[in-house]
Amino acid sequence: MAASADIRRKWRKGDSYGYPVLANVRIFGGTMVGVTAALAAVPAGHADAVALVGFAEESVNNVGGATGDQTVTLRKGITHIPLAGATPANIGATVYASADDTFTLTAGSLLVAGTIDAIDADGVWLKTR
Repeated sequence: MAASADIRRKWRKGDSYGYPVLANVRIFGGTMVGVTAALAAVPAGHADAVALVGFAEESVNNVGGATGDQTVTLRKGITHIPLAGATPANIGATVYASADDTFTLTAGSLLVAGTIDAIDADGVWLKTR
């Protein structure tokens, strides 16, 4: 339906998000984080992760806590990752995460972390989705 009046939209920056951390989960700063179907944050590779959403800006320890007792702030963008074997021909290729700091170009049943944005002397640069 077409608008018939002004629309007041909510906005946010788009590169930083907060999610409640799943009960009894610890997330280390700088690691890839996913969310469950209920939108609780978990480390990449966690059995309940349904999507990968960014990298933790800080360490959050919710071990012993209930879901939502702690919140983790996640950042999206372009970041350096460890990814052995990538070549310039892989720029633009999809990258998958098997754990919070383990990445591969092989899909299998893994979730998408993003795409290779660049490769330089420092290594591989991942662009998050």
